[in-house]
Amino acid sequence: MYPPQLTIPMTKDLTDFGFTNLESAADVTNALESAKGTALVVVNSVCGCAAANARPG
Repeated sequence: MYPPQLTIPMTKDLTDFGFTNLESAADVTNALESAKGTALVVVNSVCGCAAANARPG
């Protein structure tokens, strides 16, 4: 959806801190079905919808 050159730095910021990059609905389903306990899902936006911050989903 967005050009990779825009999203790669933001993705790296999150994955450097231990987040797993989920790129499809199937990735999300698999991660949530296999999660034990609580899962934190972050939807990171480059368009400003998140007011320049990642917000938990």
